[in-house]
Amino acid sequence: MTSKPLASRALALAATLFTASGCASATDIFALRCDVAVTEVAPQPAIVGESVTITGQPFTSVYDSAVYIGAERAEVIDVERADCLNCDTCRAQQGCTECSDCDACDTICSTECVETVTFDVPDLEAGEHALQLFNAHGQSPVLPFSVESTGYEGDSSDTADTGDSGTTGVGPGPLSP
Repeated sequence: MTSKPLASRALALAATLFTASGCASATDIFALRCDVAVTEVAPQPAIVGESVTITGQPFTSVYDSAVYIGAERAEVIDVERADCLNCDTCRAQQGCTECSDCDACDTICSTECVETVTFDVPDLEAGEHALQLFNAHGQSPVLPFSVESTGYEGDSSDTADTGDSGTTGVGPGPLSP
């Protein structure tokens, strides 16, 4: 007869321990997340296939960086952190993360450390598009990005004159005497 109340008490105790143990709720944050700042996107406008460089911070690696232009994912070809050793050392000594405000290191990090992500513009129509960068730290705001026409609107069936006599390509034919 006492087994049923004992089972109920054990269940209540387990529920209390589960709740008190800090199990995840919808508001718990498990990953370091912050705004990814972008200070420059160049060149702009760009043409399809051209390499474009984003400057900002904090950046990570090629493997966890994604650049989207509209709904198209661009190929990230390089992520570079140049002259960032002093910034990284200062942050470690001050106990700051890449995503935290670290007043003691702000000057060093903003003047010495240059972080860039380089990507190739995917096959898009000319015009204004939205650009956004995602990485392990978070995401950038949506930025305007212009894709310019290459200027080539020709028909791919056109052929050029090779200069050989007797050809019927576009351009002047053989010279008459």
